[in-house]
Amino acid sequence: MEDAPRSPSGLSVVIPARDEAETIEGVVAHALASGADQVLVVDGRSTDDTAERARIAGATVVDPDALHPELGPTVGKGDALWRALPQTTGDVVAFVDGDLTVFDELIPRLVAPLRDESIVFSKADIRRLDASGHRRFGRVSQFTARPMLSLLFPEVADVTEPLSGQVAARREVLVSLPFEPDYGLEIGMLLDVVAAHGRAAVAHPDCGRILHGEQTDGDLEAMARVVARTILDRAGLRTAPRDLRPPHAPV
Repeated sequence: MEDAPRSPSGLSVVIPARDEAETIEGVVAHALASGADQVLVVDGRSTDDTAERARIAGATVVDPDALHPELGPTVGKGDALWRALPQTTGDVVAFVDGDLTVFDELIPRLVAPLRDESIVFSKADIRRLDASGHRRFGRVSQFTARPMLSLLFPEVADVTEPLSGQVAARREVLVSLPFEPDYGLEIGMLLDVVAAHGRAAVAHPDCGRILHGEQTDGDLEAMARVVARTILDRAGLRTAPRDLRPPHAPV
């Protein structure tokens, strides 16, 4: 893949979204208020007016299916973000979900650790809220990811939300990573950065509260299977065939 022309500094916020018309304007507004030099909404086949509302709010909208169409339709969030990454212009890139409705000072807190040159990757430690405002933990994180990490990768066992989609990193680091195309994206990125740069190069700042959409039990089951597969992959222990495309090569 060829890189798009890019400026020597700045922050790009990339927001994957599908049918997020009710929330996308607020997320874009938060990114702009947080000092983003570029806000890129990656609209994955929305059937509502997500794209239009994102543009009105001040974002640039891209269709991931139109990026590298020779690869066929995108198959997941990681696939879409990998295709969109060359469109970013900032030296720091933050990925923030498009369905958030409560996010405190998410982006400023998320990118703050990267002011330290020794930090290359920041993953949000967040307090998830349910619709009533009560804290809840992600079930796949709690019952799949964290137990497996404590056994196979104890150096990252202190990362409270290993599957958080709210991450920021130096662009040069992101373009060097393989991207899992599916639900394995976040855990694969975390483990790959630690393998390449060491645990000390990864921050997990307190980013306050978030509230985002719920997923079905079927979605969570599929996520748990893919997360487990990705962790076993990185540990060199995978025995089952993968059910989607292999990771994309570095950009």
